[in-house]
Amino acid sequence: MEKSNNIIGYFAYFVQDSRMCPTHISLYVALFQLWEKSRFKTPFSISRKDAMELSRIKSFATYHKCIKEIHNAGFIVYSPNYNSYKGSLIEIIDFETLDKQKRCIEKYPVLIPNTEVVFIKPQPDEIELYFNERDLPSEEAKQFYLAYQSKDWKLCNDNKMRCWRSAARMWISKRKINT
Repeated sequence: MEKSNNIIGYFAYFVQDSRMCPTHISLYVALFQLWEKSRFKTPFSISRKDAMELSRIKSFATYHKCIKEIHNAGFIVYSPNYNSYKGSLIEIIDFETLDKQKRCIEKYPVLIPNTEVVFIKPQPDEIELYFNERDLPSEEAKQFYLAYQSKDWKLCNDNKMRCWRSAARMWISKRKINT
């Protein structure tokens, strides 16, 4: 219960950070609820479904964006696990126990929107997770990966791919039309 009494200390650092929006705050509160359920075990396991329900986030993309940004800002340590039975591991950072040097939130890089789109090739398990979230078989994800890997992640007009997720959405919609 000592941790729950210090909850204001945790949030004091979080709300001062100008990078954090209402969705980030909502997810951070949900993570605290899940942490309390685990009796403040560190690290603790979460399921995306529970975290999304508690934070009232409906979109997978918003959830993943927010949790990664909270991690990158240094408020949590997020270790994703693609096995839905095990869940991902979260460790909430306690700024009270860190040195004064590490306490300074300004040391974390500011998340500035990147105007130049840089394509990062996805990992096969990342694509598989994306397809499984849409109730599609892993074999379909593998076919998508192999098809675009053989094209060096270029589109049909020989332009470089900017977002593999949009290509996956097109792939899925074309497959649904053909079946």
